[in-house]
Amino acid sequence: MTTGFTFYDEAIILLFAISLIFWIGLVFYSCFISQSVLKNLNESDSSKYLINIQPKVMWYMRWTALISFIVSIYILSLISDIPSAYNIGTSLASLILTFMFLNTWLIIWRKQKRIISRTTDAKKCEERYDHAIRVNAIFAFPLIGLIIYSAQAKEVVNPLLELDGSLGPGWSSFILWGSILIILLIQTNLVFGKKPGWLNKSKNVLALGIVLILLIGLLLRNS
Repeated sequence: MTTGFTFYDEAIILLFAISLIFWIGLVFYSCFISQSVLKNLNESDSSKYLINIQPKVMWYMRWTALISFIVSIYILSLISDIPSAYNIGTSLASLILTFMFLNTWLIIWRKQKRIISRTTDAKKCEERYDHAIRVNAIFAFPLIGLIIYSAQAKEVVNPLLELDGSLGPGWSSFILWGSILIILLIQTNLVFGKKPGWLNKSKNVLALGIVLILLIGLLLRNS
């Protein structure tokens, strides 16, 4: 199938894929490995880790997040001429990616800086950081699934925008609004609420992420 993409466009898409892989990989590392390791280290070893390793992790995490976010906007403009490109899959993926980007820059990085510097509110910042990194790990699962779905979908029956710019039937879809509600509930709890106790266990983060990707996937498959 001919896409009409230039070499430059394909290079940009490749850049997006690479940056997204790095970003999500660092999110998973921080959520499933780093946080568990830190809990088992003594204060001296924990300080060494935070000073020598964590700044490097955060540097790559925040910049790959920024690259992924900016390039995703370009890709959305790039596919504007493709029939039914603005569908439920791409729209939900864009929403999740935006929340993950904002969480990275406004919560994760800001709180991690204070944790590394051992400020007086470092303990409180650890809770906020841990909550945000776990939410981003949960979001990463449906994000991956939605990107794959949108990339391989040959026919979309519920576009949000038609080629002529008019609103498509996707806006009246239960799948769209049900998925948005779930995403907003998780994000709202992060911003305004407290981390649920069950979210402290990595296996629960993994389970919820898998449930989300399966739920949204089943809804899209049967749309």
